[in-house]
Amino acid sequence: MTTIRQLTMDDYRAVLDMQTGIEDDYVLRIFPQLIENPAQTLFGLETEEGIAALAGVYRLPNGNGILGRLRSDIRFHSRGNATALLQHIIAFCEKDPTMNWVGAITRKSNLPAQRVLDKLHIHAESSFISLLMEAPEKFVSPSAAPWELIEGTENKRAAIEQAAVDTKAAFYPFEAYFPIPYASAILEDAYIEKLAVFRDPDSSRVMAIQEDHKGMDIAQIQYLWPDVFQQDGLWAAVFNYLKQSDKPLVPQLDVSSENASSIPAAFSGSFTEDDDPWLIYGRYIR
Repeated sequence: MTTIRQLTMDDYRAVLDMQTGIEDDYVLRIFPQLIENPAQTLFGLETEEGIAALAGVYRLPNGNGILGRLRSDIRFHSRGNATALLQHIIAFCEKDPTMNWVGAITRKSNLPAQRVLDKLHIHAESSFISLLMEAPEKFVSPSAAPWELIEGTENKRAAIEQAAVDTKAAFYPFEAYFPIPYASAILEDAYIEKLAVFRDPDSSRVMAIQEDHKGMDIAQIQYLWPDVFQQDGLWAAVFNYLKQSDKPLVPQLDVSSENASSIPAAFSGSFTEDDDPWLIYGRYIR
């Protein structure tokens, strides 16, 4: 007999007993932090022998939820546990009137995850490559003047919203590795206040930097146009920002596969190579 229920800290020992086949599985290791995070809800599929699978939904603004943290015990594979568990979580989201969209972000190479999402009628909507500049010292710094810093919450919001209109943005890089459907409602004051937003001299382009932590301190570059590598003033602003920080920030940037395959020589060796795009799967539930 199997049951699916929301997990609590009382389940920590049972979670640690799972055999996921992943060495030093970070999801199991950070289980207490996940449980304590009010934006994260975790569920487990439990059998008489223990927890066979766990997964959760991470709530982001404007009713967006990202499915993830999926882990299965290898002793109970090929029993449909992952599909059943995610179906339960989606039903949980559908009953919540504050939820509008559920999605998942997975690698193109992760065919098993894609098969599960297809069974759940959640379909691929977009894709991106996340570039990390782990060797910024190899970048030939531009001589252009850095873009101007925009001051004030309302001014920053107006600039970003106009950029989304100009580029017809379907998704916004809300966090590193977590693009979500764009809507102005995601640009809450507390979020915008933490952004450093810059504008080019003729006010036709806008770039924002958000500090994030995903295993390292990240300076996430939010830029919605495809010509990011042709904007010398943008990169001058990025490097000025890095110099003024007391953290070892690593620049991170979401680009299309086409952009990732045609990085100019000036950036050669700066970014980690990545030929395995992230796929954004999603479904509106409202």
